[in-house]
Amino acid sequence: MDPIKWYYQRRMLNAMVQNKWEEAESFTHKLINHEGPSMGLHYNLALIALGSGDKEKAYDVLVKAVLRYGESLRLCRLLGDIAYLSGKGEEAIHWYTSALDDNPSEKEEYLMRLRLDLLSSEKNYTKALDACALLPEAEKRMVSNPEDARSLYERIVQDDPSQAEAWNNLGCLALDHFNDKGTAIEFFTRTLELVDHQGAAKNLARARKA
Repeated sequence: MDPIKWYYQRRMLNAMVQNKWEEAESFTHKLINHEGPSMGLHYNLALIALGSGDKEKAYDVLVKAVLRYGESLRLCRLLGDIAYLSGKGEEAIHWYTSALDDNPSEKEEYLMRLRLDLLSSEKNYTKALDACALLPEAEKRMVSNPEDARSLYERIVQDDPSQAEAWNNLGCLALDHFNDKGTAIEFFTRTLELVDHQGAAKNLARARKA
């Protein structure tokens, strides 16, 4: 066992879990310098850049990883997600199509095909982007104004049903603010149809027990 590698990995992962992005990036680079580059470490650098709010940097890191290691489901899927949310429709189509060629899970395929369907119509994709722009405001109103938050999230999922976090938050609002357990179960289930979401799984269990 390499104690230096173990230490750097532990510090990197702990920092990522705690959203300490500068520290996470520092220890990722230390790992790269210690054991050499790898697709996994470059993927982590992209996640760290996303966590710190720099989508362009994340995208650049991933493109360089594709050039170095070739296309893979993990790289192409994340490139597709970033391009989709950044308004780069043609690039999102390219990356999602490449990811679909690499045996995605049933959930991944469902989400990517959902987004490809939205991307096939410029009008629908524009509406989806406008809906995504409402996510920060909807989250802000979760506690201060649940009615407004629900209205915003309903508009978001109507125009972009691929937004898993919006479905989960609709479920939380239904369960915790409007005492609507049946609707909450429906929304948490929709979330889990799109992604593996630990919070939604716990919320679904909580709603079923309520």
